[in-house]
Amino acid sequence: MNYTLRPYQQQAVSKLQWSHQLEGADVCVLPTGSGKSLVISGLAKQLNQPILILQPTKEILEQNVEKMRAYVQDYEIGIYSASMNRKELGFYTFATIQSIYKKPEIFRNFKTVIIDECHLVNPKNLDGMFTSFLRDIDNPKVIGLTATPYRMAQFYEHLESGTILTHTTTKLINRIKEHFWHRIVVNVTPEDLISLGYWLPPRYIDKSVIQHEDIPTNISRSDFDLAAFEARIKGKQDEIIDTIFFGQELGRHVLVFCSSVEQANNFNGLIDHSAVVTAQTSKKERERIIREFRSGVIQTVFNVGVLTTGFDFPELDCIILLRPTQSIGLYSQMIGRGVRPADGKKFCNVVDLTGTVKRLGRVETIRVEKQQTGWELISEMGSWHNRVLYSFEIKREIDGCSGTGGYINPFPVGSISPIGSISPKGEL
Repeated sequence: MNYTLRPYQQQAVSKLQWSHQLEGADVCVLPTGSGKSLVISGLAKQLNQPILILQPTKEILEQNVEKMRAYVQDYEIGIYSASMNRKELGFYTFATIQSIYKKPEIFRNFKTVIIDECHLVNPKNLDGMFTSFLRDIDNPKVIGLTATPYRMAQFYEHLESGTILTHTTTKLINRIKEHFWHRIVVNVTPEDLISLGYWLPPRYIDKSVIQHEDIPTNISRSDFDLAAFEARIKGKQDEIIDTIFFGQELGRHVLVFCSSVEQANNFNGLIDHSAVVTAQTSKKERERIIREFRSGVIQTVFNVGVLTTGFDFPELDCIILLRPTQSIGLYSQMIGRGVRPADGKKFCNVVDLTGTVKRLGRVETIRVEKQQTGWELISEMGSWHNRVLYSFEIKREIDGCSGTGGYINPFPVGSISPIGSISPKGEL
């Protein structure tokens, strides 16, 4: 199959081709559904040199290889991935990082590396799979593509009182202190794609059974305690079931993001024409479920942490959020499953049971934007780069004695911490 690049995809290829001559790692921001695979293939073809293309999963690898086959002959493509049962090098080599990071000697001839879902690179972890591998192959030119160029991060603050606080924030990957990513070269926003007709804005329906401020966080204070969340909504089961039935009336294909396997199995047992997909689902069973979901035999799929990236189903017309998060990246990926246009589809219904839309804002308003002070992560709810989401007191010295403190519930966005003003030290 031959593909014609959309104008913004062609512009992205041209900008990345230009920046390839510059030192440092480049970032290309393309929203979910904008065709990163085609940009990767078009760029690789234009550079016309041996290129190593890394992706986090087998599913994304398969999608990227499919698009590359429209540009080059099969014999030019190599696949190095244990999950694909293939270990071959080619002029264009597609690999999963898990399969190659301990074998850098095989890949030292590649002077350019393209990383799909590049926000997964943690520049603070020098011994991580990506960072150690790139160092061991002599630091090639790196080009990254992502729909979500930010990560959850933590930093510490020492108060004059002797209290040490740990804060959880969201940071743009090009503004993390180590500066692994040097520049954002391409920045396409959801609003751009909506105006061009390549994105469908979701239709949001608030059916929240709990608000974010009422959900405890997990031990690492990096996100919500999902077990505690389920305990808090245990008495709301009838209301949740009614909402799932409501979602089935709205859409022919309903994808429910659940907070646990137990929760998914529980509701699956109560809803007709439904199935469960989790990390525990076998490959064969998962393929059957997705096939029947696409055909309409299965109307509702209860998903736990699987169908967030690499799942392309344009006809998906209803998403139900039963998994709360303050991670803008996870939130964007979940809603992003439903924004692709399809014949007869006017919008994707997003039914929120968790208060997440209210806290983070509509996904089409989330964007990175260059301002006078630098790049910022913005939604209709304000700026999010380095914004404190949670704080936790880990040490307090009182009259010469040390003691451990406790969790500070996520205070309202934009407010002052109840234990002192928040003035983050370090990178801003």
